[in-house]
Amino acid sequence: MARHFAITIARTLGSDGGEIARRVAQKLNIRFIDKELLSLASSESGINEALFSIMDEKVNRRIFRQSTAAYRGEVYDPGHEDFLSNKNLFEYQSKVLRDIYNSGEPFIVVGRAGSFILDEFPRVVKVSVTASEQYCVENIMDRNCISESEAKKLIARTNKYRYEFFKYFTGKEWGNPLNYDLCLNSSSMGIENCVELIVHSAKLKGLL
Repeated sequence: MARHFAITIARTLGSDGGEIARRVAQKLNIRFIDKELLSLASSESGINEALFSIMDEKVNRRIFRQSTAAYRGEVYDPGHEDFLSNKNLFEYQSKVLRDIYNSGEPFIVVGRAGSFILDEFPRVVKVSVTASEQYCVENIMDRNCISESEAKKLIARTNKYRYEFFKYFTGKEWGNPLNYDLCLNSSSMGIENCVELIVHSAKLKGLL
């Protein structure tokens, strides 16, 4: 098996994209990256992990109404006035993800704008996972023990945030099929079939 590749998974809330990614990682015996990236970026930068978590989950949405933060692929060093800015935190996460790719270790990453950050690299399969509203709502109701109306509000709020976050930091449209190699509907295909399709896509691109 060729050992230098990555798979990125973008997913709508409740679509089981994270679970699909875990199963792909297990099937291919490769590294699974999700929240771990925050601690890795903290170690790389020396910035408290809590700040990365805040940026990841609840950046003040007023900044999304400003012009897009142009992604540079470079980080600010300590002492720079923007060292603790949301933009620099994003840059550090991006740097860590690129460094992992360049290390030659195969991995799958959930979210983190992975499809954009790794777009320049050749050995990458970029996947988007979504599902029907009913499927997502039922999943979120079960996971969080909340009502249907609460689940719908949470899904709408989270997906909007992911869209605005992606747009602000990358300048591209989150969920646009043109940004991905493979777009899957987990509610119609099922989790295991999605796993098989991702693995097959990696084989078709010559990564396995």
